[in-house]
Amino acid sequence: MKGNALKQLMAIALGLVMATPSLAQTVQTEAQDEVLELAPGFGEMTLNGNSGGSSRNLDCGYTAETANHEITLRQDFSYLRLQVEAEGSPTLLVIGPTSGDRFCARSLPQQSGYWQAGTYRIYVGDREGNSQPYRLSISENP
Repeated sequence: MKGNALKQLMAIALGLVMATPSLAQTVQTEAQDEVLELAPGFGEMTLNGNSGGSSRNLDCGYTAETANHEITLRQDFSYLRLQVEAEGSPTLLVIGPTSGDRFCARSLPQQSGYWQAGTYRIYVGDREGNSQPYRLSISENP
């Protein structure tokens, strides 16, 4: 009985968060377990983690072997911005849903513009191979 009441309360709270897209959301992620699904109107969101890893990408520094985050866009976004803030020398590697969709930002770790629907793998790396806490901002606002 208590479990159902808790589930109902959580569903109501989640509904309130989703119904107010102008509020920024922060999501803590340590391991890539879930795919984050976004639809136009979500506003903005922040994901946290640690940069770097043991895989050497020739153009994008050192990244983890698996994506730090996986994001599925339910629809095309006329504008979406991903931006990394971290100490050290962070990089942003985005691998998109179709063959050849690959982007690496080295000096200014951000990617913005039109994004088509599909699943994107997001790697937050480091040019020097170090690991630093980072904040990944995802926004529909320029």
